[in-house]
Amino acid sequence: MSPDLLLVSLGTTRGLRVADAALLEQVRRAGASADAVAVRIGALDRLRRGYPANDLVEAAAARRALRAGLRGDPRAVIFSTVTAAMLAPRLAVPSAVRLDSPAVLNRRGARNAALHRLERRALDGARLVLPWSRAASAVLPSGAERAVVLPPPIEPSGPTGERREPLAVAYVPDPKAKGLSLLCAAWERAAIRDARLAVYGLSSERAARHLVRFGPAEPDGVEWRGQAPAAEFRVALRRCRAFVHSALWEDFGQASLEALADGAPLVTVPSGGAYEALALAGELANELVASELEPGSLAGCIRAAFSMDDHAADDYRDRARALLAPYRLEALEETVRERVLPVLLGS
Repeated sequence: MSPDLLLVSLGTTRGLRVADAALLEQVRRAGASADAVAVRIGALDRLRRGYPANDLVEAAAARRALRAGLRGDPRAVIFSTVTAAMLAPRLAVPSAVRLDSPAVLNRRGARNAALHRLERRALDGARLVLPWSRAASAVLPSGAERAVVLPPPIEPSGPTGERREPLAVAYVPDPKAKGLSLLCAAWERAAIRDARLAVYGLSSERAARHLVRFGPAEPDGVEWRGQAPAAEFRVALRRCRAFVHSALWEDFGQASLEALADGAPLVTVPSGGAYEALALAGELANELVASELEPGSLAGCIRAAFSMDDHAADDYRDRARALLAPYRLEALEETVRERVLPVLLGS
């Protein structure tokens, strides 16, 4: 039996795979059938040595996957990233492009001009554009009038009223892009007595190599948690006094939003990119948002988070819960049911 929707799933990161799985579930709960076809890079992987080559290789692989998926005769197609849609042929069925950040924003410069042209073509050919965030929707190069914001679901992982430990948590899977040096320098300057910083996402060996090369020296009180299970990370968010975000660039900010869902005050730098959590953080507590990508500014915000009394922390959690309502599963399923499926499949 032919599916209602075919999802072309690029799946090059864990975040994309989780988001794609959630979208399939939302479509099915809304009453439509859906299949996914995974993109396999194959032998062309050796050509991925930087941008724009990486995107072009992935786009070519997505075109092959689409061709296979279309044999199932779906009524509509959703591309899970703009990269997956860049080299797709014109389709005889309606299509949508879902993206965390447009290439015109996160693939800057003249060398990426070809990607920008392919992106405009892909978005112009889509019946719907489904950005993950308001931040991404605001910078769409085209298709903004057809945009429906559809983020990955953000749900609390458990009770958020537990007593908090003198602990800060950070997620740094890429020490350079996610600002490990900035994080460590800020933590050292914050100098919070008897407090610990748990860094998830990379090993102590990889962190040490980065700090030896770029500095600073490893500060006291840092614990390297590596690639821990997601459940362990979420428990830490429910127990910590603050989640510290130090990325120089952020295309969405899943971990920051999960921290808010689990009741952790968000201490953050003003990362570039379609960083959705930045506006929410400023609305909740501007004193926890660093004014610059600079250790002293971030250190002051860390100290402010640790100085919050119980009443202020409870109020922060209540307001964060309200701000995250549009990211909850129930709200997203309604969006899919009322604003996505009717456009792609007809009433």
